[in-house]
Amino acid sequence: MSDAEPIIRIRGLRNQFGEQVVHESLDLDVRRGEILGVVGGSGSGKSVLLRSIVGLLPMCATAVIEPALLERFPKLRAAVDRFLTRNND
Repeated sequence: MSDAEPIIRIRGLRNQFGEQVVHESLDLDVRRGEILGVVGGSGSGKSVLLRSIVGLLPMCATAVIEPALLERFPKLRAAVDRFLTRNND
């Protein structure tokens, strides 16, 4: 594993739908060059995690995404821009 700064860093992610808590205090770092697989059973929160990271779901957490990553993936950049616009009104 690389000691380089993460290109994606999530701290304290919490997702909840009604009484159902999907993620509680989840921390995640993804470093340049790493390959990350998200594995779990149906309904375990895989899609919720990914939707939170790209801004398609509201997030109660700290998220840092390297700017170069946003430039490389325009759809990710558009999702983050929509999220920021929606939450800064």
